[in-house]
Amino acid sequence: MYTGEKIFRCDSSSSSFYFLNDDELEYEKLIQEQIQPYFPKFAAAISQQSPAEREWGRCAAVDFASEASPHVTTFENSADVQSYFTEALSTQASESPNSQPRRRLFILEDLPCNHILALGSRLRIPPSFFAGHWDDPASSTFNHRNPFQRSTKSKPQFRLRYATSNRFEVLGSAHTTGNVYGFNTNVCRYLHVYNPSGLLYDEPRSHHTMSFWSSPVREDGSWDAVLLVDPPLGTHVRCLPSRQLVPIRRQLANENSMPSHFLNPEFEAPEELPQDSSQWADSYVLPEYKCIFDDTLHLLVSRNGPKATAIQTPMDAVEMPRKLVISTLTAFLRRRYLNLLNIQKITSSTLRHNYMCSFSEGSLSSWHEEFFDFVVGACAAMKVFSEEIEDNVVALGLHAPDAVAAELAPRWEVDGWTSIRDLTRIVEGMTQSFSTGYLQYISIQEARVSNSNAQSLSRITVLTMLFIPLSTVASIFSVGDDFLPGQPRAWVFWIVAIPVLMALVSLYWYRHLVSMLKKRKQGSSLLLFELGKKT
Repeated sequence: MYTGEKIFRCDSSSSSFYFLNDDELEYEKLIQEQIQPYFPKFAAAISQQSPAEREWGRCAAVDFASEASPHVTTFENSADVQSYFTEALSTQASESPNSQPRRRLFILEDLPCNHILALGSRLRIPPSFFAGHWDDPASSTFNHRNPFQRSTKSKPQFRLRYATSNRFEVLGSAHTTGNVYGFNTNVCRYLHVYNPSGLLYDEPRSHHTMSFWSSPVREDGSWDAVLLVDPPLGTHVRCLPSRQLVPIRRQLANENSMPSHFLNPEFEAPEELPQDSSQWADSYVLPEYKCIFDDTLHLLVSRNGPKATAIQTPMDAVEMPRKLVISTLTAFLRRRYLNLLNIQKITSSTLRHNYMCSFSEGSLSSWHEEFFDFVVGACAAMKVFSEEIEDNVVALGLHAPDAVAAELAPRWEVDGWTSIRDLTRIVEGMTQSFSTGYLQYISIQEARVSNSNAQSLSRITVLTMLFIPLSTVASIFSVGDDFLPGQPRAWVFWIVAIPVLMALVSLYWYRHLVSMLKKRKQGSSLLLFELGKKT
């Protein structure tokens, strides 16, 4: 129930109180009433956040107005965000008309309610921007993208969904009730783990979202933009059935269970090394790939980062996080590629040119329900993953022909997503070949077992046929006592039975001999015909 009066929230980080102004109250009312039919789970999650959860997450502002490197302001809580906007308004009022245009990028990690209200009300951001970011990227949701504004051609906004692998282990009695754990965050994110005692074991994977919104560029060239990123995994995950926190271990107990590979591509490689050799090492940019928030800020203010004067449009300000998404997706697909190469486990280092040459000697040579689930599930998952990649390409406006896309996006972005699409097709084709080969091989094995059973039954049938004449003759001569064993005429049974038995055996083998000769004759005729064609 909204009365329009000012209310206050508890700031758990500083143990103080601050007031929600009228605009923030109206924005919260907009979330609960206007967009609730389209995003009911998001509206419920926002209203159910505890005072501590309303401050979870981090926020920073990057100002590109100066001529030097970008200026970064980090906020401890949402009260600092309020103070920042208040000071910015007073500064803007005192600035001269010839001052530099204000170009700001706000980076928000997680979705705490107080930060949403502070940013959304002051920058006039549609609440659907935050609502579309909240939902699980791996779920079957529909309103996370607007079908009427699919790409950045209409507006400089986008939402990218991507997957990543996490190198750690979940401790405790895991995998007894399921293999999905929840992130202990405000956004709806899940961690998918593998059973360590199962036939298939790999690094845990998770699916994330990066959302971008910007205001229209004003007449003086100023603009405001917001980048939403997901928080990194902390020290615990939440078990879904019990809702209990389960610790995770960064150091693997058995390093051989998941071989370590550096799968990320080279990031921001220099075209030419500087003349001063002491600067060669600093010319390489090395993200940590632990947190999009930290990596983005580090890359923006680093020595090799962009100059503030080079950031003219909102899309220029988020080149670094877009590159991070491409790099993360490339590493994830390369991990899937290695899994398919090593699934046979024939040797310690499987070559990609002969990964299916010894199919009958590998793990897929016998029937396992888990392998069947993996093959079928992998084919379906790659189909969905391929569609998600295409949606990302469309969202960035890269679905146009190369000549048109080159004018809308930098060359590195076109090449990066093209390589991701190609690698996705390769992995998808490999899963299809595994599916076809596995099912066909199992069908051949089943056919061989059926043939073996049929041959065993045929032998039993032949033996039965051989003993039928003996039974018949024995029943005929058993009518009189003189033909019983030990009687004077017992020899008559053998005189009659043996010729009948030999006649049946001869007839049986004669049929097999005629059939074999006919096949040889046909084979010889075909061979002579082929030789005649060649000569």
